[in-house]
Amino acid sequence: MLFRGLRAKGTLELFAASCSGLGCAAALISIVAGQLTPWWALVVLPLGILNAIEVIGYFAYLPVAEKPYILRSARSGADADGEQQGEDGRRGALCWQLETGGAVKESSPAVVDGTVFVGSWNYLLWAVDAASGEERWRFRTGGVVSASPAVADGTVYIGSWDKCLYAVDAVSGRERWRFRTNGLLRSTPVAVDGMVLFGGNDGLFRAVDAASGEARWQTGVGKGVVSSPTVAGNLVYVGSNNGVLWALDTASGQVRWRLKTHSGLWSSPVVADGLLYVGSADWHLWAVETATGQVRWKLPAGTWVKSTPAVAHGLVYFGTGDGYLWAVDAVTGERRWRHKVGVWVRWAPLVANGTLYVGTNDGRMVARDAVSGEERWTAETGSPVFSTPAVADGVLYFGLQNGRLLGVRA
Repeated sequence: MLFRGLRAKGTLELFAASCSGLGCAAALISIVAGQLTPWWALVVLPLGILNAIEVIGYFAYLPVAEKPYILRSARSGADADGEQQGEDGRRGALCWQLETGGAVKESSPAVVDGTVFVGSWNYLLWAVDAASGEERWRFRTGGVVSASPAVADGTVYIGSWDKCLYAVDAVSGRERWRFRTNGLLRSTPVAVDGMVLFGGNDGLFRAVDAASGEARWQTGVGKGVVSSPTVAGNLVYVGSNNGVLWALDTASGQVRWRLKTHSGLWSSPVVADGLLYVGSADWHLWAVETATGQVRWKLPAGTWVKSTPAVAHGLVYFGTGDGYLWAVDAVTGERRWRHKVGVWVRWAPLVANGTLYVGTNDGRMVARDAVSGEERWTAETGSPVFSTPAVADGVLYFGLQNGRLLGVRA
């Protein structure tokens, strides 16, 4: 088969998620039929082609030659903190790698108590020793695991494309319970106040009891949810594929406010200092007041913003569909700097210890100074990076489309 990693189960739902890529075909048919003016044809056709390219690049898991991890640029001698480093201690140097056998895409690692938890497209949730990269256990679900795990009170919560949310013992890897929904789960859950909150492809946002898996409440949010929820105070914020940003009461699921953007929200909302930041496929980054849903500002980015923002040092960082990494003022939305880092940047950047990390679809991990934007190091990963990295104890963890999980020096 051309596409490796796609199985019969869930295939229809997978391709339904990529229907926007068919825009190019629709545009061509309309042009041939004479239904579109040349002006509209010039607009619709390129957009459809770009969507199709993104869909193919994301869902294709093509057989490729194994490529090594190569650190292309790094500071030598004294590092940024003035501490002398040897060759093996360079920032960005590879510590270990683990072959999962399935693409690690969308799922971002969670590092808790010396263990790295991450999902893979061959239906597995992994627990890996953070220091050595050795497998501790693996748990098999009934579908692709593209959601990121949430870990709380000794339990790992993870959604799967088999439409189930799982609770797994963090030490043994044994299932504690599962909750079945009516749609595949790509949204990362959040555990708070004895509940697990999560959205699904069935257009419902749910709360279940963290200990038993019993339903607490559910709220219709119009369409499917890829965006992961964020909790601040007594509200949970989440975006839906119909472009609506929702603020729900965590205890009851009651809608406090909603805000309609102009296209789908795949970006997850981030809250800082009373403002919520979220990217939209309508080509804007939005800043919204958390209490009221009033728009403080929105920044035109020139292309889609599916990257989840990161907030630190008074700046908001995010990636765009034309491969740029942005830093803008968190209060005003004024641009501080912008650097080209890849073909497109869809996943969230990570800020840790003054360094900004971001992976790209063309197979690079980039580390830059979080304030100035200057490059610290860049590595060729050997495969596209389709998720957000995590950092703990001086090590950066991230997965690759070719199925590798990497630990490198941060």
